[in-house]
Amino acid sequence: MPLDPPIRALVDALAAAGAAEREAADLDERRRMSAATMVLASTGRGPGVVATEHRVAVDGGEIAVRVLRPAELAAPAPAFYFMHGGGWALGNLDTGEVECGPMAAMVPCVVVSVDYRLAPEHPFPTPLEDCVAGYRWLHDNAAELGIDPAGVAVGGASAGGNLAAALCLAVRERGLPAPCLQLLDVPALDLTPLPVPDEEPSQGLTAGAVNEYAAWYLGEHGDPKDPLASPLLAPDLSGLPPVVLTVAELDVLCDQGERYLARLHEAGVPGAAFRVSAHGHGTWIIPITATFTLVREVRAAALRHAFAATLTP
Repeated sequence: MPLDPPIRALVDALAAAGAAEREAADLDERRRMSAATMVLASTGRGPGVVATEHRVAVDGGEIAVRVLRPAELAAPAPAFYFMHGGGWALGNLDTGEVECGPMAAMVPCVVVSVDYRLAPEHPFPTPLEDCVAGYRWLHDNAAELGIDPAGVAVGGASAGGNLAAALCLAVRERGLPAPCLQLLDVPALDLTPLPVPDEEPSQGLTAGAVNEYAAWYLGEHGDPKDPLASPLLAPDLSGLPPVVLTVAELDVLCDQGERYLARLHEAGVPGAAFRVSAHGHGTWIIPITATFTLVREVRAAALRHAFAATLTP
């Protein structure tokens, strides 16, 4: 099925921007161009949402986390811990807020976004370990932040979805408090190299781009078959949090999300996938179609449902 007609021109423009990013010799310039593209999708934090930033100690330094809280939200409140997308090499708190910020007012809940260190300067497992450190910090400071630790969901988009799924595995193995939900948006879940056709259609993200970003993330020593890099390949998915996935019909990563859901079901983990027809990788993020609103509402509803099922009375 071809792309939804209203976004065909937009996807072509984004594909051209993405190609320009990949051709940029300077990584900082590439990151700047990516951030500028994300600005197109910003709809603001929502009314009455207050932001604070905090520093979290990690191995080798510090990272930042941003906490978004509706001013009228009573404590203790549920929280959504979010990992931004950008191929593990692009993105920051500001680009992440475009993706997660509206949830604070829509759900409502506290949103905590983590500014993990980026590849290729900080390859696997550093970005994931930063996300784990931020998750520990959230729980250690839940009372001060006005968060109910029983109602913490995790999520992310694209590479952030990979990190969120891997975080759930790490949390299980390390005996940390389990999230009440993993909310994954077009996640990359298997970093073994994708086959690249001679000519790739312009549906947004290409297999070649996925392979490039995965290679940056894994670096010289990362193993694409490590479950913490490729959660889809984990031998045991039992005991993980319920999952809600958003996948796109024309996304090169669509099959990974659907196979992950099937494997979770086989392991006894409840979950559902919302499959967006006639769209590529996250092409609904720009607020010009009804799909944009629908996907946001699905994500907000998933969070509300998870919080209602787990919050302390």
